Amino acid sequence: MKSHSLKVDDDIVLKLPNVNQANDFFKVIDRQRTYLGVWLPWVERTKTVEDITKFLKDGLNYTNGGQQLITNIFYKNNICGNISFVRIDKTNHIAEIGYWIDEQLQGKGIISKSCKKLIHYGFEKMDLNRIEIKVGVENTKSLSIPRRLGFKEEGILRNASFNNNNYHDIFMFSLLKIDTAYQNIKRSVIERNL
Repeated sequence: MKSHSLKVDDDIVLKLPNVNQANDFFKVIDRQRTYLGVWLPWVERTKTVEDITKFLKDGLNYTNGGQQLITNIFYKNNICGNISFVRIDKTNHIAEIGYWIDEQLQGKGIISKSCKKLIHYGFEKMDLNRIEIKVGVENTKSLSIPRRLGFKEEGILRNASFNNNNYHDIFMFSLLKIDTAYQNIKRSVIERNL
């Protein structure tokens, strides 16, 4: 990402990690540990602002190294979540999207719009051919995102996630650059001049 941000719309911007974001980022996580911790195992290990500072520094290093593309979601200039290519396989032109958002901001289309922008960026600027999303089979709110965007459901990865002392099954979704669903996303992003 050449600039430090991607504008999604007038209210939503995806920004690269910066240690100046640490205090606000920590507050978002800390006030909703129970909600986030159900599906995100790292929440339990994130106990201090220093933990977030390390995450942001590591995220920028991994982004600069090309192993990931970490972006924090800002809604109306306030940090409210994260959407990232959490794994990039340059050899096979594949990336995996991960995302979460402040519970109070669900239902505003922030994640769907952010996904569209990141998907478009991945296919058009990073030369990706395949983008994956993995979601816990019981995480109904998160499952609606890849389904709404037209990702193909490829199957269930059995016991593929360990969180809260339990193994969880994961749905695997994928989108290819040649898929009609991506052409619809691309048209949507271009029409909105994003």
